[in-house]
Amino acid sequence: MHPLTIDKPMVLIPVEEYITLLEEAGYTPTPKLDREITQARERFRKGKSISWETLKRELKQI
Repeated sequence: MHPLTIDKPMVLIPVEEYITLLEEAGYTPTPKLDREITQARERFRKGKSISWETLKRELKQI
């Protein structure tokens, strides 16, 4: 496992809480969503993250 440096503010929450938040926001769990969550967790473990600008842009598309 490689060390991970967090150089920008972020909040880490358990995936169970994240799924609960999604459900409260009106999203229903789907295989695609489960895959995306799994892929995001793997990218984070490898030290890769999504920029805040990209996240904001993608959220606006929803």
